[in-house]
Amino acid sequence: MTVLDTMGPILGGSARERVKQVPVRLLLAAVMAWALNSGGMIQWIPLWLTVALIVQGFELLAMAPFRRAEPSTDRLAIVLALISTTLMSTLFGGMALIIWTTDHPALVTLAALTLAGGLLTNVASGIGSRVLFFIGGGPYLFFLALMPMIRLVQGDTRGVAVMTLSAALFAGMMLNIYWRVYHARQAEVQSRAEAERRLEQAQIAMADRASMAAIVSHELRTPVSAILAGAHVIRDDKLPEKRAETAELIIDAGRLMTGMLNDLLDHSKMEAGAMTIESRDFELGELVRDTARFWSAPASEKGLVLELAVDHDEAVWLRGDPYRLRQIINNLISNAIKFTPVGVIRLEVAAPRAEERYSLTLTVVDQGAGITPEAMGRLFSPFAQGSAEVARTYGGTGLGLTVSRELARLMGGDLTVSSAPGEGAAFSLCVDLPAGQPTEAQGGVDGAGPTLARRIRVLAVDDHEINRRTIALVLQPLEVDLATASDGHLALSLLAERAFDVVLMDVNMPGIDGNETTRRLRASDGLNAAVPVIGFSAGTETEQVEACYAAGMTDWLPKPLEPKRLYEALHRATSTADAGSTASGEPGTKAA
Repeated sequence: MTVLDTMGPILGGSARERVKQVPVRLLLAAVMAWALNSGGMIQWIPLWLTVALIVQGFELLAMAPFRRAEPSTDRLAIVLALISTTLMSTLFGGMALIIWTTDHPALVTLAALTLAGGLLTNVASGIGSRVLFFIGGGPYLFFLALMPMIRLVQGDTRGVAVMTLSAALFAGMMLNIYWRVYHARQAEVQSRAEAERRLEQAQIAMADRASMAAIVSHELRTPVSAILAGAHVIRDDKLPEKRAETAELIIDAGRLMTGMLNDLLDHSKMEAGAMTIESRDFELGELVRDTARFWSAPASEKGLVLELAVDHDEAVWLRGDPYRLRQIINNLISNAIKFTPVGVIRLEVAAPRAEERYSLTLTVVDQGAGITPEAMGRLFSPFAQGSAEVARTYGGTGLGLTVSRELARLMGGDLTVSSAPGEGAAFSLCVDLPAGQPTEAQGGVDGAGPTLARRIRVLAVDDHEINRRTIALVLQPLEVDLATASDGHLALSLLAERAFDVVLMDVNMPGIDGNETTRRLRASDGLNAAVPVIGFSAGTETEQVEACYAAGMTDWLPKPLEPKRLYEALHRATSTADAGSTASGEPGTKAA
């Protein structure tokens, strides 16, 4: 792009400014005609006025295309406009120099003021471009420099040095003023552009939020509808033979809703820069085999084959975040199953070692319809689907791939895709991870059925009635002696009056929260000062969980509470308490 190509919009502002100066120029032309008369050059007056009017008319015509709402970009029009500006400055600057030669005090003053005024008007009309300023103001600067020389040519050396220094200082002052005004103008333009950009971003963000709300509202209605319908069927007991199937429907809908909420939470964390990646040792083969086993049943139900291809036979121990890796693989396989009508889905695993690091590559290849080039551009955008048809057909919030890529980048890697319409797609997670150390498998409680060694007394503390009813329903198979409290104050009162074996403590409650309630319990000398406290909350950030343990809780569970994990936590709590009481020579606590 040349200088001429950038002058169109700038000339728009200059043209509007210069048309305002027309009356002043006409008045100045008349004053200069009077000066010619006073200087004994009356014969030049008709020619001067004629040329002044012609040049002024030419400038008006040349600048006309730039006074429109959309300034002209035609190069010839731009050249003519610049020529008219140069002619105008040369005409008035030249006439000022002629008047300067008369050596008449009043006329000399008029000449100097004409040059000064010409420079000032060009500061205003050339504020948008240095090129435009020097085209219009250059002739005035040139004639200003000639003034002392004319005195020397006339043989008048009186004050020439002072005159030269004054002219130089005046020119420097004008240039300094222009430079400061120009930079201030540029800063204002940039600030305005930045404000407009931020306004546009805010409007886009508001539109995205509105779109997000609409998508989330629509997508959450599906599992909520399934849960409500299934619950009505079970409550009314109209189809007892379908009870197990209905319960499975409710469980699947709950898991679907939990997955959506997790994606929303992860996306919000990433936007706020609050997402963290853990680092612990894990075995790669076990992770991918467990993941493949988990998805084999959904794939088989759709008539698909899920293949696992691992390029090594020996165990590969890595150090990283296996939970987030599994989350990415789950998203990719889930999408592959969703978009593949028939055929094979392949999970390929490669982890070549280089010194103390492994270059891990996990690739999920499907045989779906593939991705069009248009959809590829928005594939990793939040709340975006490949097309409107995809959104209608498959649903979803469109956050899975966005979250997966951001997680990959937080790990120091990336998530890429290669695809062609009609040829399926291959999503590849590539990340370098350090070598890990082999660890023993974590022991756990067999989840075949909820069993406890004895009947225990449990206090469930939660500010929501539905949550308290849910806990009561989940604990019903254990036949525990259950008491509930709706806030921390009521919980502390019950704990001061009765002995309990376990406390289930909601972390986020109004008034005093679960952490503060636990701290006060531990600081007391009451019956339950050392009772196991199992905290539970929707906040799963590492610092939030650590705050629970720091408050004195002995265990922690995420919301929504899964029955199996709750049973395991109760088993750990009562086993530890019974072991402690046996070691101290005291019998285990018995229910009254």
